Amino acid sequence: MSLVANVGLAVRAVRLKFRLLTAYDTFWPAAARGSRLLLSGRVSTFTRKLFNELPDARDAVPVEATRTGPPLFLAGHVLGLGGYDHLVLNILKGLTDAGVKVCRDRRACFRKQLVPIQLRPVEMRRRANHFRLAVAPPHLLRRYRPDRKTAAFTMWETDTLPEGSVEQLNRCGLVIVPSSWGRRCFRANGVRVPIEVVPLGYDPNTFNRGPEVESADPLRRWGRRANLTCTFGTAGALDEGGLRKNVQRVIDLFQREFPNERDVRLRVKITPNSPRVDTHGDARVEVLDTHLTPAELAEWYRSLNAFVNASAGEGFGLHLLEAMACGVPLISSRFGGVGSFFDARAGYEVRSRPCRADNAIYQGTWSDPDNNDIMASLRGIYRDGETARLTGIAAAERAQKFRWEDTTRRLVVALIQNGFIQPVA
Repeated sequence: MSLVANVGLAVRAVRLKFRLLTAYDTFWPAAARGSRLLLSGRVSTFTRKLFNELPDARDAVPVEATRTGPPLFLAGHVLGLGGYDHLVLNILKGLTDAGVKVCRDRRACFRKQLVPIQLRPVEMRRRANHFRLAVAPPHLLRRYRPDRKTAAFTMWETDTLPEGSVEQLNRCGLVIVPSSWGRRCFRANGVRVPIEVVPLGYDPNTFNRGPEVESADPLRRWGRRANLTCTFGTAGALDEGGLRKNVQRVIDLFQREFPNERDVRLRVKITPNSPRVDTHGDARVEVLDTHLTPAELAEWYRSLNAFVNASAGEGFGLHLLEAMACGVPLISSRFGGVGSFFDARAGYEVRSRPCRADNAIYQGTWSDPDNNDIMASLRGIYRDGETARLTGIAAAERAQKFRWEDTTRRLVVALIQNGFIQPVA
């Protein structure tokens, strides 16, 4: 490769690095870390981090505009496997499969290794008459400079939207939320533009009960009469907004309810950047702090007798729906978006009381799940694995109403009815 080509590749890598850092407002913290590396003489480490986007930079050829029809620009990031990134990727796939000419908004960042080449959006410049779909939390919509031709797909975890987000939402021509609870909260906060409800979904090819579970003797997985271990699980990304997940509370309640029993376990899934949880030296509490592929996550769900959700609030709760699809009953309240797909017929419903959210991220009201109800549900599943198994089957049947193909269908209808895309012939 020539010197000019190498220089061009390096420039593209640095530009991509800058875009990725600014995507989530992490440029200045990264700049501070880089400065410390240089001042300490760790030049090689600084250089490696500066150019670590070289794989994507090499694959910089734009997708040819072979798709036909009016463009719909997609504004949202695909930089990881979870959260809004997961939603953006599935919306991209659904709209592309539906025949929509999806184009990348210039402010959106995609890691190409996460987006199959056949799904990569067309690269072209957005004009004033082009419609756009922005997928982001309410307080981050400002990054895309919303206008009347922007539809915002968003959600929030309390009944009070972040400061300044209502103004950004009212700049849009359409707002899409995943639950009726969310629509009521957005209206109460002063959002005046049209609001459509489009529930999220799951991939049934990945998240399912599994053939080995369908045909297995129930006692092999669920019955303590077979001297097997009863395994609970909980999960959450505990960095940034993760304080609402209450993972530590689940650990503490588990240990209070089962102080001495040896045939019970709690599996805790957190992300690598999460603050550490305190297991109090309990070998029965297994902590997994790594990223899992969707297939690996489904296997993790299927290893559980029940999933314990003590979260203070969920805009929807996609991970809970995925657990249900794997035949795992929930221990959860119905507060927030969770009530869209969960009730006592598909799990162990716990009571909750309204409480104030007052921290750097959240304001307003969310929920405080009842500790006694959580512990009683833990004990009930431990004692009666067969009922839990049957409840898990009911949960999987309920989840079948919320697949990604259903999300895409409802999204396309909402966009057509509000004039953002034309019906596909």
